[in-house]
Amino acid sequence: MKLDAARQALRRRAIVLEMGGFRPPDDPLASWFGRVSCAAPGEDWPTSGGEAMHALCQINLTEMPFRPTGLGDVELITVFIGPGALPTHAANGANWCLRAYSSLAQLVPLPAQATGTRIKSLPLRPHIIKADYPVWEDVDINLDQAVAARYEEYFANASGFKLGGWPTLIQSAIHWAPGNNHPAAPKYVFQIDSTAKGNWLWGDHGVGYFGRGTSPGHENEWICTWQCH
Repeated sequence: MKLDAARQALRRRAIVLEMGGFRPPDDPLASWFGRVSCAAPGEDWPTSGGEAMHALCQINLTEMPFRPTGLGDVELITVFIGPGALPTHAANGANWCLRAYSSLAQLVPLPAQATGTRIKSLPLRPHIIKADYPVWEDVDINLDQAVAARYEEYFANASGFKLGGWPTLIQSAIHWAPGNNHPAAPKYVFQIDSTAKGNWLWGDHGVGYFGRGTSPGHENEWICTWQCH
């Protein structure tokens, strides 16, 4: 496939979330890194092994310039991470917890917990990436040899805390990528990168990936994995 056709076939829009550097909003439903302020009635702060998890982020999708694939029926997401080892192929709720809410109207304040976290609390604001492309390991089309030889020059992949677009792979395809026969048939939805500013690492400067199930009966199942150098 020639360059222009390949760009058209692979192009996806994305949203990169900028951390800090601006006045934080007063709204408790605003998007934050390192802070979670709300939950559904009756929900408590999640725990892992009897210890409170750390707040990793709160994402208000109604603040975003568009709703990425997989998030059309979601208005707010909160993510927590366990205080021990990073989760490896663990189910949602086991050393990590993602909660997705279809409406902001149902949410109530969630009292903050002292978790001993070193993650910094920083407000988030969105920036549109008009053209995000997969890293080489995610390419599933046949490219002309001349295009393939200069792939990284022609096809940029945005890194960072990113909604939509393509995952910024470090090693290989995500273990639940299409073709790997995961029962939930998850598809990538967003990623959270390691960040010095937010004082958070996935192993050795890695990236955490979050996917949502697409197979019947698994549509509300969320999957987390990560890769590092």
